[in-house]
Amino acid sequence: MKKVLTTLIAGAALLTLAACSSSTSKSSSDDKTVTFHALNGEVKVPANPKRIAVQNYPDEVASLGSNVVGTDSWAYPNPFLTKNQKKNMIDLGAPKFNLEKLIAQSPDLIITVDKDQVADYEKIAPTVLVNYKKLSGMNQSLDYFAKLLNRETEKENFLKSFKKTAAAQKAKLEKVDIKPSENTISLLELQGDKIYAFGDNFARGGQALTTGLGFKQSKKMAELSKGTGYAEVNAESLAAFDADYLFVDFAEKDKAQFAALENNPAWKNLKAVKEGHVVTMDYDKVYFFGGPTASQKELSLYTDAIINATK
Repeated sequence: MKKVLTTLIAGAALLTLAACSSSTSKSSSDDKTVTFHALNGEVKVPANPKRIAVQNYPDEVASLGSNVVGTDSWAYPNPFLTKNQKKNMIDLGAPKFNLEKLIAQSPDLIITVDKDQVADYEKIAPTVLVNYKKLSGMNQSLDYFAKLLNRETEKENFLKSFKKTAAAQKAKLEKVDIKPSENTISLLELQGDKIYAFGDNFARGGQALTTGLGFKQSKKMAELSKGTGYAEVNAESLAAFDADYLFVDFAEKDKAQFAALENNPAWKNLKAVKEGHVVTMDYDKVYFFGGPTASQKELSLYTDAIINATK
C-alpha cells in the first residue's frame, strides 16, 4: 500500500509539474527558441535562457555569466564560485534532482548528465542531455556551453582573463626556475585505504596545471585523460605514474594514510619523491571542482603550493 501511495503522489507531482511547465511556456511563448543537437536529440531551447538548472556543470554555466538556479549536491559546495555566481543557486540533491525543489526554481532550461531522468525533467522545462565523456577539458566544455547558451562573447572574455592569470602564475614559477612546459606531472588522491590516479579532466587541479600552467602529463596520466579519467592504483604500481612533480590530495582524516605511504619503499623510490617534488593539496578544495572558474582560481593555489613545497 505504501508503494502504491508513493507512486500516486509521484505521479500527481509530475502532472503538476507538467501543468506548471505548460503555463510557463505559454507565458513566455514570445521568447525566441533555437534547436540544439543534444545527446537526447534535437531540443528546442531558449535562445537566451534566464534560469538554468544544471547537473555537474554549474561552474561552466556560471563562468559564462548565465544564471544558475540549481545544481546537484556534489557540485553545489564549489568554493571557487563567487557569491554573485551562486546568489540564485540552490542544492537540488543528488544523484537525481529533487523534483519539488526543481519546480520551485522555475527553470527555463535543464541540463543533465542523467539519461534516466530526462523524461521527468522534460515535463518541467526544455532538457539537454550532455555526453560528459566528450567534454574532456575546459576548452571543450566552454565551447559546448557557449554554443548552448548563446554566450560566445562571454567565452572569449573568460578565456582572455584565464590566459592572463595563467601567464602571471607561470612567471612566478619561472622566477624560481620552474618551467612547467619542461616538466611532467601526475595526480594522485588518497581516500581511506585506497589510492587513485587521475587524468587532467577529472578535477584535482588537472586543468589548472595543464591547460593553465602548461605542465606536461606523464605517459600514464595522459592515458587516463584519454580513457576513463581515473584509476585505482596501489603503492607498488605508482612507478608507472612517476613524473617530475607528483600532486597528492587528501582530506584531513587521511593524513595518517599519507604518512604511511611516505614510509613505503615503493614511494621512496619515486623520482619526484627523491627530488622533493611532491606537492600535497587539500582534498576538500580540489577533489571535485575543475570547471573554468575553479581552474582559474586554482592557478595561484597550485603555483603557491609548488613553490612552498619545493623551497
